[in-house]
Amino acid sequence: MKYRGFRTTFVLLVAVLLLLPGITQAQSQRQRVPDFTLMSNQGKAISLSDYAGKVVLLNFWATWCPYCLEELPELQKLHDELMETGEAVLLLLDQVDGEYETPAVGNAFLEENGFDLVNLYDYGAVSNGIFGVPGYPTTVVIDKEGYLSGFWFGPITYEQAKGLIEEAN
Repeated sequence: MKYRGFRTTFVLLVAVLLLLPGITQAQSQRQRVPDFTLMSNQGKAISLSDYAGKVVLLNFWATWCPYCLEELPELQKLHDELMETGEAVLLLLDQVDGEYETPAVGNAFLEENGFDLVNLYDYGAVSNGIFGVPGYPTTVVIDKEGYLSGFWFGPITYEQAKGLIEEAN
């Protein structure tokens, strides 16, 4: 009987030791998002690090993208709620190309349509350089520790965005 108890304990210990490298490897594969700074429609330089300790949703968009425009009311609803709860931060990243999309074009669109969202001007350094965004719209979620938590390609609804926030918490 003693031998059976020892054998069971030994097998469990070996199983745990075999699983530890996988757990460590999974944790080491988490991708920390590098800090970046972009100018906003409020005339301020905003850095990702300004929101350390908060879940951050970055929504990559452009005025020439019909799917982006389709999701803006959902994002406004989410933004309004997040402003009250402080649960997370939502930032738009306008994909400025200098020809079709300029800061003035993005700002005018948001103002004319009654959207009160923080709009950052991304000339590709964040969308392409950091995240490799495949197209627009794309929403990226960063957890409280600064790691990539979620990546959503295509239009996102309020409920889907809330789900990504919950997963990041």
